[in-house]
Amino acid sequence: MAKELEEEQCRILSSPERPKLYYKSLGSPFVQAILEKCPILTQVFKPTILWGKSGHFQTIVHVKMGRTKPKWPDGKRFHILMEDGATMSYDLFDPHQEGHRAKFTLALCPGIANSSECIYLRTFASYAQTRGFRVAILNHLGALKSEKLTSPRVFTYGGTGEYSRMVDHLLEQYPDTKILAVGFSMGGNIVTNYLGEILENQKKVLCGVSVCQGYEINEAKDLFMQWANLRRLYTYFMTLNQRRLLSRHREFLFSEKAQQKCGAFKEKEVFCATSLIDVDENYSRIRAGFKSAFEYYKRHSSAYVMKNIKVPMLLMNAADDPLVPPPLYKHPKQFVEKNENCIFMTTKHGGHLGYFEGGLLVPENVTWLDRVIIEYADAVTSLYLQGNLPQQTGSLVLSPETAENAETTFDSGIADLSWEGRAFSSDEPASPETEVKDSGKKVADDKKKESLKRGSLLKQASTYVQ
Repeated sequence: MAKELEEEQCRILSSPERPKLYYKSLGSPFVQAILEKCPILTQVFKPTILWGKSGHFQTIVHVKMGRTKPKWPDGKRFHILMEDGATMSYDLFDPHQEGHRAKFTLALCPGIANSSECIYLRTFASYAQTRGFRVAILNHLGALKSEKLTSPRVFTYGGTGEYSRMVDHLLEQYPDTKILAVGFSMGGNIVTNYLGEILENQKKVLCGVSVCQGYEINEAKDLFMQWANLRRLYTYFMTLNQRRLLSRHREFLFSEKAQQKCGAFKEKEVFCATSLIDVDENYSRIRAGFKSAFEYYKRHSSAYVMKNIKVPMLLMNAADDPLVPPPLYKHPKQFVEKNENCIFMTTKHGGHLGYFEGGLLVPENVTWLDRVIIEYADAVTSLYLQGNLPQQTGSLVLSPETAENAETTFDSGIADLSWEGRAFSSDEPASPETEVKDSGKKVADDKKKESLKRGSLLKQASTYVQ
């Protein structure tokens, strides 16, 4: 603990630096092209002067404020019925301008218990729209306060079912679009799982981006329980947030019918929990059909399927992240050592999903993180249009032989559908016709107006796949 405190103090007093980049070889044509087209990757990241060098301040400002002068883009919401009766949803934001970028869709997977109504995601969507990209944001099951569950389950740390369905639905709606998969924190773990667990998924995207994920949940869990860098305190607040989410759906999730289907939960222990481990041991792993939290965490960790990813990928972490410390970086470092199309980048400052930059006290509205993602997306799409992505040049071959011992897994989220031996397939029948119901662009009453002020969509269209 003393060592980490000393390192944090040194970072606060130190000068801003360029990011550290890890990749297999400069001889990789893809890495060379990315470094040429993304100057931000080799430029100094200058955090906000008075507080931006503190990982705690970066993280807390992100959690409490999200962004300065946030923007609320208009969009439409799609609801899709899953095989087990759950209703997943995502929000779609169209580009503000026509051009070559309008052909590309950024498919975002949020952090733990987050949704499209989170400020950091909405502000990023607005920024991406102005740059000409279409943006889709997954709403994690149970995260939206305004929507009820239709199946007794919520999101999991690494389950890819909802994200996979969003990507498939985007390709159904826009057959000519090209997907760029982007994940934040827990969402980075999900995106990496999505790309690594089933080879067919890599054929649906141009690249992947992961920001501030922890890679191996069992290892991260042990670190979460330590007081070093106040991780135990952060874990406590994350647990309170998870308890609130479960409490909103308590009657349904902990009903007798749900427990008959999934197993007996220890309800009292869940709502008295002071750590996510307690929640997962007494609820999450039981609902998902695992004998122990260890097994549950291992199956959801992207560290075990990263080796199967061959498409271009950018992984990012901050050394002063109070939740994801450097000991967890061994997994992406090992990954990029064997994959010439991927880059792992670490920054001295940034905190957990903060990366606020500029200004003396008040940072820029667009964060350094937002700019990195868009610049990388610009580079990848430019290479695609030139026919120079690894997928196009023949340097990347996606076949069963390219992924030694690859696992194909499916997270049903309920006990009677197992992870084992189950995977989404391109041969499965497509979803039925989509019915679009316009919910109207005017607000009918004061209650809806108040909800909109809190961040719900200004223009919504609800789409249900029956």
